[in-house]
Amino acid sequence: MTPSSWTKDPGQIEAEVIMNRQANQGSFLVLEGPDDHKFWRPRVALNACELVIGDGKPNVEGALVRLDKRGFLGALGIVDDDYDRLEGRTLPSPNLLATDAHDLESVLLRSSALDRVLAEFGDPAKIRRFEDTQDITVRAALLQRGLPFGRLRWLSLRLGWGLSFDHLRPERFADSKTWVVDQERLYAAVTATGVVESTETLKAATQMLPQTDPWSICQGHDLISLLRIGLQRVLGDLKPNRGVGDIAALLRAAYDERELHQGALGGSIDGWQSANPPYRVLFSAGVATVRIVVLGYGSVATTHRGMSNRQSRRHRRRWTYIVRALRTPRITNSSVPDGR
Repeated sequence: MTPSSWTKDPGQIEAEVIMNRQANQGSFLVLEGPDDHKFWRPRVALNACELVIGDGKPNVEGALVRLDKRGFLGALGIVDDDYDRLEGRTLPSPNLLATDAHDLESVLLRSSALDRVLAEFGDPAKIRRFEDTQDITVRAALLQRGLPFGRLRWLSLRLGWGLSFDHLRPERFADSKTWVVDQERLYAAVTATGVVESTETLKAATQMLPQTDPWSICQGHDLISLLRIGLQRVLGDLKPNRGVGDIAALLRAAYDERELHQGALGGSIDGWQSANPPYRVLFSAGVATVRIVVLGYGSVATTHRGMSNRQSRRHRRRWTYIVRALRTPRITNSSVPDGR
C-alpha cells in the first residue's frame, strides 16, 4: 500500500537531484521514506551528502536509472531488500544498494540496538524468566513469532496473490498475555480472502518455501509490532501510549555505527565511495574520543574534538536518547565513530 503522503514520481526525484546540484557539489543519498531519512541523517557525512526522500522503493529505483542515463555522478540510492535476494531479483543500477536483511527495521532488530530497547522498555526479571522457561532468547523468539507473517508475505508475492496485510497485522493474532501467535486464526483469515481453497493447502504452500535466513523473511514492521506486544506483559510493562513509533525511534537512535561499518551494507557503501571519488556518503569509520556527561534523563552534554556547534547539537539530541536507553548514570571517554 502506498502512503497517501507520497506524491513524487521518478522524474520529479531526478529533477530534484539535478536542481540541487547547483547548491550541493557532494553526493546525494536517495531513500525510500521519512523513517529512512531519520536513520541516515545523523550518519551521513556532514556538508558532503544531501538526503532525498524518494516516496517508495519503485521511485528510488526509477530515479537512479534515469540519473544513470544522464551520466549524473554522485547519486546513490538505498532501498529495502524486501524479498529481492530470495527471488533472485537484481537491482537495476550499480548506484543502488539494498539492506542486508529484509528491511531497515530488521537490520536494527538484528543488532545490539534491540538490547538497548529491552533495557529501556523491558523488565529484566520478566525477560530472564521468559528466556529461562522458554529456553530461547528474546531475539530468537521474536523471529519465531514473525516468521508466519513473513512467509505469508513472501508466498503472496511469489504467487501473485496481492494480499493486503492491513487486516492481517500481528496485533490481531498475537495474545499480549502470553505473547503467542495464533497461527490457525492467521491461516483461516488468509483463507477467508479467497486466495487459497483451504488452510491445509495454505500450510502446504508455506512449507514448500525454501528454508533461508529468517532476517530476510521477516518484515521489520511486523517484528516491531510483535515486540511491542511482548513488552506489554511478558517482557515488560510497556504503557499503552507507547506505540511502535516509539520503539522504532529508539532502535534508530541506539544503533551502533560500528555495526554499520562492519556489516555488509556499510561495506557496500564503502565500495561505492571507493568507486566514485570524490563523493562520500558516510562519516569516517575511524574512532575519536567523546566525553559524555549525563545531566539527567532529559539532557546530555557532549564535547568532541573538531566538532562544530551544529554537529554538537546533533550529537546531544541523539545521545540523550541512547543514554536513556542504556540507563547509565555517567559515561566518560566513550568511543563513537569519528567525524560526528
